[in-house]
Amino acid sequence: MGYVWTSEQIAQYRRYYDDIRTHHTYTYVRFRTTERFVRSVLPPCLAPADEPIVTIGFMSFMEWIEGVSNRAGRDRAMIIGVNARHGVIEGSYYLTVLETEEVNIVTGREFWGMPKKLGTVDFFDDGEEFHGFASRKDFRLVELTASLGDQLPTTAEDEKEFYFDLRGYFGVNASDVTRPQLVVFENSTATKRLRTITDAKLKLTGSPWDPGVSTIPLEGFIDGGHLGGETSYIIKDVVELENDGNDYTPYLMGRLYDDWPDVRSRR
Repeated sequence: MGYVWTSEQIAQYRRYYDDIRTHHTYTYVRFRTTERFVRSVLPPCLAPADEPIVTIGFMSFMEWIEGVSNRAGRDRAMIIGVNARHGVIEGSYYLTVLETEEVNIVTGREFWGMPKKLGTVDFFDDGEEFHGFASRKDFRLVELTASLGDQLPTTAEDEKEFYFDLRGYFGVNASDVTRPQLVVFENSTATKRLRTITDAKLKLTGSPWDPGVSTIPLEGFIDGGHLGGETSYIIKDVVELENDGNDYTPYLMGRLYDDWPDVRSRR
């Protein structure tokens, strides 16, 4: 059935998320940033890590379910995140995610609260340098040129890391937010190819629809990597935030929606 799924279709779809393995190429750089900035963008349920870091990454990937790819071609994404803590867990909290594939954007936003938006993402390397570009609504938001270093040995054994998503249920016309939740993901990544990044030139430019990108302070390059591998995603925890006394609406709407300044501006 097309417009109305059967109970069997629904059950099968839900099982997809029990065994997704993403095959990807991923290039990232890390820069120092300020604790003041990180604290200003984190929701109350998260705290800045000991060393404030912003990570910018470019990736292309295919999701494999039960050993079979779920699409004919790859998806591309650009992410901007800061490191944060929830209790004893340190992980990434994403501020901007641009992606090229419609269904992944919809499921990411609706199921987990990821701040995904449709954009143009392109990148390549010539063996010595990596070049990445990310745009949205005809505005170039991110430009990255990175120097590729030595090839490093890999073990292809899974290594764990964490990231956080914030989600909630909006009332009609965004009238209120109920049942805010912090979703804690545990990623297990097997790296099969890895080169270091020895230097990086990064340009972050905001736009009327994505003004936050240009507000991120960059205080020095730390490191980076240019890698290929595969990752599994497991929901480690879902933290209910309904009764913690905080309003999560600003943190949800600021990442998920556009402010539409073009409507208010003079033509």
